[in-house]
Amino acid sequence: MQKAKTLDDIYNNFEGNRPLSENEYDFFINIYDNKLKRFIGNIKRNKNKQNIFFIAGQRGNGKSTILNNLKHENKEFEESYEIRHIQAMEVFKYDDIDIVDILLGIGFNLIDNNDLEKPKKEELEKEFKLALQEVEAINSGELTKVENNSTNGTSQISVDATLTAKVGFLSLFSAKSSLSSTYKADENIRKEAKRIYKFKNKDLLTMINSLIQKYRQMKNSSKEILLILDGLEKLNNIDDVFTKDIDILRDLECFKIITMPVYLKGIVDIYNVKAIDFTMEMDKDGTIKNLELLKDVITSRIENLDLITDEAMKLAIKMSGGNLRQLLEIIQKASTEAIDIFETDAIDIEEVQSAIKLIQGDLDYKVQVYAQFLKEISIAHIVNKENKDDLIDTLRSGLVFAYLNGKAYYDINPIIKDNLNRLSWNHFYP
Repeated sequence: MQKAKTLDDIYNNFEGNRPLSENEYDFFINIYDNKLKRFIGNIKRNKNKQNIFFIAGQRGNGKSTILNNLKHENKEFEESYEIRHIQAMEVFKYDDIDIVDILLGIGFNLIDNNDLEKPKKEELEKEFKLALQEVEAINSGELTKVENNSTNGTSQISVDATLTAKVGFLSLFSAKSSLSSTYKADENIRKEAKRIYKFKNKDLLTMINSLIQKYRQMKNSSKEILLILDGLEKLNNIDDVFTKDIDILRDLECFKIITMPVYLKGIVDIYNVKAIDFTMEMDKDGTIKNLELLKDVITSRIENLDLITDEAMKLAIKMSGGNLRQLLEIIQKASTEAIDIFETDAIDIEEVQSAIKLIQGDLDYKVQVYAQFLKEISIAHIVNKENKDDLIDTLRSGLVFAYLNGKAYYDINPIIKDNLNRLSWNHFYP
């Protein structure tokens, strides 16, 4: 990405659905300051693989950009870790994700994406497939699991060599495609995997841990694996992974950073899990702190600042609600309004107002569906158990924003305020 010199450049530079890559660090603006410093410091000091560093947030808060640029924020990361960054939406693009999907996704990622020499790569894949077949055979009663106590006190599993020729779960995979892409694309394969491994989570965990250790041996590297599971909070029906299956995640034998839904931050505390949130903070008067930092997000991407007025930036920042994705979307739409509708050579208040109306139109139907809940949020700024489903839906759709500063503070997206006000009180109390 190059700094924008034209309105067309602004359109491309302000794409909110694409996080900054590690090659675009010059455009990264740290709007979370102390939160990010604490997060990086804790990861650097941690020596216990049982610890999981959870990041709580919602779409548009800039979590993926932060994770993409971790090694720039602390040079020790690149020296100490092999960072394996798995984007959930690329690997699990479907609903009903459970711990089986996640464990298999980690294994497939290690097989599909490594720079091992070809013989070692093939050996690693063969051993992993054999282990998967073994659990399948045990599950179907076709193989008896035999454990032999070794001299060092650990148990070793005796593997039947005939499994290598056995037709089973892995026969459903395409020989021409990666394991990850085949699993993501084929619903029947995913159903079969859950049938086989649903109640074999511990065995599956053992397999993945063995794969991690084998991979590190083959790499002959002193670097530890830092696994980043990014974007899980964007998936549906994911809560069990962060509650019922937390011990499985904890026992993965690598260092871990995992993103999670912001509404679960308080819930997971009962499992002795602490999460840091990347959300902006509210002061006691309900005003977003440090909102002016978002001006740097805008100006860092524009070389010719005559393309946008200060007043336009202030309005866009105010209406962003502190959500980076929405800020970028406002500026992007304002650039096209300037070009196509107002036929001007700069973005001013009028263009930003027009962009805001377009976004309001996109959200209007959902505002009507959740009108009662949104009205309650705009008054009380808190939720209760009965509202959990509405909270999840409105956070995901960007109707509600979360601000965490010791306690949760929820507010409606400022862009939908007019939509909500236009609805009569009869809509809420028929």
